[in-house]
Amino acid sequence: MTTYTLNNRQEIEDLMTDGGPAAIIDFWAPWCGPCRAMAPQFEAASEAMDGQPVTFYKVNTQKHPDLAAAFNIRSLPTIVAIHDGEIQDVLIGAQDCYGIKRIAERLVSRARGDGFFRRLFS
Repeated sequence: MTTYTLNNRQEIEDLMTDGGPAAIIDFWAPWCGPCRAMAPQFEAASEAMDGQPVTFYKVNTQKHPDLAAAFNIRSLPTIVAIHDGEIQDVLIGAQDCYGIKRIAERLVSRARGDGFFRRLFS
């Protein structure tokens, strides 16, 4: 799976609409050591979720501080999970592939409409 870059407000608006897709956004900066260290983990999680109804995005906060400000990003890296136009989860600090994949799997479960017991026992 490919990760996409978000570069403008309209792209964010499209994600944050009612009925919007499941999305994982990595807010990062080129000068951030933990961000650079986490980048391969983010890519691995994206590849592991290939074929699932979740899309992975990156926002370079150095180039687009306005996009980070819209989400009140105060620390890097920060991962934001979105589904149906609402923030579902936020992870602050470098994450491993397993943690990123776990949050993506929860979004996929919501996107499919899986109920509590199906999520619990699957």
